[in-house]
Amino acid sequence: MEVLRGRVHFFPFLTHSTYFSIRARASFKVQQENDPFFQAAIERASLRFRESHSPDPLLIDPYVGCLLPCNSLEDMDQELHPYCLATKFIDDKLLETMQSTDGLKQVVLLTDGLDTRPYRLNWPTSTLVFDICPDKVFRGALQKLQDAGAKIPRGCMSFHVPSESFDVENILCSKGFSGTRPSIWAFQN
Repeated sequence: MEVLRGRVHFFPFLTHSTYFSIRARASFKVQQENDPFFQAAIERASLRFRESHSPDPLLIDPYVGCLLPCNSLEDMDQELHPYCLATKFIDDKLLETMQSTDGLKQVVLLTDGLDTRPYRLNWPTSTLVFDICPDKVFRGALQKLQDAGAKIPRGCMSFHVPSESFDVENILCSKGFSGTRPSIWAFQN
């Protein structure tokens, strides 16, 4: 991790949560099932779901179940996947850095649209979470998360920025991001 021009940067890896899992299932539209970006997002969400339901979970994602189509839960092996280890490291590093860095109130997540970090992590009060992700995937996920009762922690705010935009920087700024204040950015592939 290093600080460059008031911004905290680190290489992504993940965190542990103590929430209970919501086992609701949802199906997304058929056109998304043929989208390779959506399929990759479903695969990553399935890994988080499997880890959350393993006998000794490294992380617990209480909301991921509502994002998965029923057929994605077949053949659940209990082997720890490197993606889950990375998720745990990134989660821990985000929260640790937020707690230990004065004035750090901005988090920018570059996600696949099915990332539940804005809802499942216990962000410090006044944290602004900016989720840069595919708009089509985000819109479907947002409705499913709201239906499952997922909420941003009290005193925090979350903003979606469509990754398809050619002007992400201006959209970020229009939603309240300030390049003159410290921020932490995370990307997990």
